[in-house]
Amino acid sequence: MTAPWSRRTLLLTAGVASLGLGSAGLSSCSFLSTEPVSQDGQGAGGPQPKGKEAPALAEQVRAGQLPPLEERLPRTPMVVEPVEGMGRYGGTWRSAMITQEDVTWLDSTVGYEPLVRWARSWTNSAGTEEILPNICESYAELEGGSVFEFTLREGMRWSDGEPVTVEDYRFAFEDCNASAAFHPFGIYSMWTNPSDGSPATFEQVDERTIRYVFDGPKPGWLHEQCRNRVMVLPRHHLAQFHVDHNPDVDQLVAAEGLNDWIELLQLKSTNWTSAELPTLHAWRLVEAIGDGNAVTFERNPYYWKTDPEGSQLPYIDDLRVDVLLDVEVELLKIVNGEIDMQMTHFATLRNLPVVADNRESGDYRMIDVGAAGTNALGIAFNQTYGEEHLAELHRNKDFRIGLSHAIDRQRIIDSVYAGQTRPWQLAPTEGHPLYDEEMGTQYTEHSVELANRHLDAAGLTERDAEGFRTYRGERLRVTALVNSSVPDQVDGLELVKQDWAEVGVELQVSRVAETLFWERVEANQSPCSISTGGDFEMRPTMGSNHYWVPSNPRGSSMWGHSWATWWRSEGEDGETPPDEIRRSLDLFDQALTTYDAEASTELSRQILQIAKEQFAWIGVCTRPQTYGIAKNDLGNVPQSMPGEGVYTAPGPSHPEQYYFEE
Repeated sequence: MTAPWSRRTLLLTAGVASLGLGSAGLSSCSFLSTEPVSQDGQGAGGPQPKGKEAPALAEQVRAGQLPPLEERLPRTPMVVEPVEGMGRYGGTWRSAMITQEDVTWLDSTVGYEPLVRWARSWTNSAGTEEILPNICESYAELEGGSVFEFTLREGMRWSDGEPVTVEDYRFAFEDCNASAAFHPFGIYSMWTNPSDGSPATFEQVDERTIRYVFDGPKPGWLHEQCRNRVMVLPRHHLAQFHVDHNPDVDQLVAAEGLNDWIELLQLKSTNWTSAELPTLHAWRLVEAIGDGNAVTFERNPYYWKTDPEGSQLPYIDDLRVDVLLDVEVELLKIVNGEIDMQMTHFATLRNLPVVADNRESGDYRMIDVGAAGTNALGIAFNQTYGEEHLAELHRNKDFRIGLSHAIDRQRIIDSVYAGQTRPWQLAPTEGHPLYDEEMGTQYTEHSVELANRHLDAAGLTERDAEGFRTYRGERLRVTALVNSSVPDQVDGLELVKQDWAEVGVELQVSRVAETLFWERVEANQSPCSISTGGDFEMRPTMGSNHYWVPSNPRGSSMWGHSWATWWRSEGEDGETPPDEIRRSLDLFDQALTTYDAEASTELSRQILQIAKEQFAWIGVCTRPQTYGIAKNDLGNVPQSMPGEGVYTAPGPSHPEQYYFEE
């Protein structure tokens, strides 16, 4: 047996393995394959002997501690088709999160239970064919996408055994999501009417049917539900923390040491912070964040899904998510075989050789995860920066084109991304319905001659004694703000710095923590910012597609802060955008209320055409495919999953049907 790896050994090996990872060296290495090293011990998927419920629950039923299974399941349970075959009960799923802030992993594994869900086979289309019922039994879009009707599952229960009723949905909507009192700084647009921003209406049709009624089409509303929005809350538990339902709530606020009932309700209704919160998840919380060095879960005896044989899910008994302080410890646990399934943080190209070379000793296989987003390293010049003379330069398209041609993208790809990506601007990538190769490859040719020609055309013809270009009589220095926790961007910028120096532009890299990064960006205090390019969403919401349209004061602030502020305030604040930017915002407005999928797709195509012409961002390369790991005895884990953020992998793969063969 191979001895467990030490942290020192791991770090030394990772360092050696990362040397010389050019495209030629990597393309033939076995560790790039996610095929199992050995087929021994595989064979997940054959029917396994099992009853209709987990043995521990059956014992509780016999002891009179739990109602029979037929009383715990809804009348129409959701039937989950397994990825490979029927599973068996038992085992503890071990995984990890990096610090207590890493709740995304919990949300996408235990917590992916939206009202409607993505199908496993997801392509990011503008239609609804990939949207399936989940908590609800069925759904319908009515009146041209202005009314959304849901039929609830009869007999569904919370994890504490209390029935799920229409009042739980009403409480979530009227008392929380669409409550001006609960959201004093504004209600999220998902809950408001498109005409005037007033709250939509919740209607009860009968005991099992509810409707959300808007005064106009909300075409992306169902798509956003698939991203795990909270549509139902346990009123019987949470009403005590709401001022409208408990006149003595201030006593509870004081007992918790909080400022007001809003903070109290947020704390008590947030997943993973309170083990007392009833849930509809496959596993219920036992140890919350902050209770110890791990977040732990046990199976929910009232879970409302079964396999095709009628056996209640989940198959796995318990979950233990260790709270780690850094990724190196997570990587160490993986290669030592101490994690059963994981997809985040460790899965970089830098760690790939170590993870791949230790598949056999760690007894795990690798799974394919698609790239998340359009670009690995996007450079945004703030065209509405507070210093007008710089904003004027940033708005000069020749300036941006020249700097784009100056970048030796292949060198960055080989040195930083192990040769596994391709030169690319911020544009939808191959496989996206609006893939445009011309948009993605424009101005990506590395040419000092072209760079100099465009920079000269931008008026930057004068140079100082050291050969650097001058602007307004002083050396032109570009200060780029980068999140220090994204090492590949930091490394890539050092190479960009050399490339730009060759054409007479000095780049200064300002590395800051993520919190400070966004503080400066949102305050319009960053002249140049670095980001990954997100996904282009075919069904946009208010915060979507801000890499191409200045629609979001956060993301758009990297390149058009004051334009986004103008749009959000309906012209009362910010700066009026140029005509073409205003036209893209008008198209975006139309897309937000266009119900027909083909018409919406055409609007998106026009938005991208304007973005292609405007060329607001300088992209370096596509994002690399990533990966995850699963122990060889863990069955029903798909071999591949989409990596886009809106898909929230691995949630749509139904982790409740994962199982251990032994």
